[in-house]
Amino acid sequence: MTDVPDLRPELDLLLRLADPREPGGEAGPSGVEFDWGLFLDAAFRHRVAALVGSAMARRGLIEPDSRTEYVRDALTAAAALNERRNAVLLAEAARLVQTLADKGTTVAVRKGAYLTPAVYRATHLRPMNDIDLFVDRDEAPAVADVLRGEGYQAGTVDAHGNLVPMTRRQEVFWGMHVNNLPSYQRLGDSWLPAVTVDVCFGLFLPASGCDLPAGRLLSQAVPFDLCGTTALAFRPEHMLLDVAAHLYKESTTLRYIERGKHQRLLQYVDVVSLVRAHPDLSWDTLVDEAVAAGAARNLYFALANAAALFPGSIPRPALARLADAAAVDERFLVEYGEGDTGERRSWSARDITERLFSDERPDARSQSLV
Repeated sequence: MTDVPDLRPELDLLLRLADPREPGGEAGPSGVEFDWGLFLDAAFRHRVAALVGSAMARRGLIEPDSRTEYVRDALTAAAALNERRNAVLLAEAARLVQTLADKGTTVAVRKGAYLTPAVYRATHLRPMNDIDLFVDRDEAPAVADVLRGEGYQAGTVDAHGNLVPMTRRQEVFWGMHVNNLPSYQRLGDSWLPAVTVDVCFGLFLPASGCDLPAGRLLSQAVPFDLCGTTALAFRPEHMLLDVAAHLYKESTTLRYIERGKHQRLLQYVDVVSLVRAHPDLSWDTLVDEAVAAGAARNLYFALANAAALFPGSIPRPALARLADAAAVDERFLVEYGEGDTGERRSWSARDITERLFSDERPDARSQSLV
């Protein structure tokens, strides 16, 4: 973990427990002033509650029949919620993949629907909110037709559990500024209010200047087992670039920042977990692909911050080569919003570890309609 002065012990413990490499050092909370409320808030907000709960259980860090037993119960509840939601989402992802394949559509599974079964190898450790699929842009309208035929509708689900269709203005904005179809929803239950499917046909936002052809991604995709169905996922180098590109987008784009979806610890745990799960990953290929796509900056942002949080997780030569290709300066890792406003804005917290747990808000407003 990066050395940050005055990092609270609750957050220090959270970072150590979230390290997917299971580092040494069994020290747990100490002292009566340890704030378990702060620890739980950060664990749930950063979406690693089940992960750190599992690590705490393995290390015996919560005494049974003690006043802190509620901490164990809360973390166990997070794992149970993940288990139930993910079982529904993974089974539905497998069904949709098979349905689309039967219609001749080549589709790759992205993000949680791949990471949960193939990288974390447990349905309770990593939370999923939706099903992410990738297709060629030309196939997107046909995929939307299939989803509608399966009872899905483009729109959002409000706080009362009602499905709200997209407006025409939102649809136009989405088509111009976003690299995927509108989210398709099907109402669920109290455990999972809606089953959401996001269909993407580009790894990068249209105005980003980056591009990695869908045909290249799909032609090099590799099979994996998804609930007994053979599904496709990007090759490891492309998968890591995809995760990094998404992390960079959410960390620096105002519409995500305003929703509090930026700088979440789980995103960096995903990066390190992917690297750990693929020891034969070709760093030269990864860097070459990022440079060819014009996405060296995107990848560098994710990997440099992951290396700061979890030292030794990312090879230094790859980082050095990326930094050189991206031509980044010392401000780059703390900047946001340039794609929205055309201006370089910076967070006041300079270190990623400090910034992760900061409540600082952006000093500009998004113009997004979605």
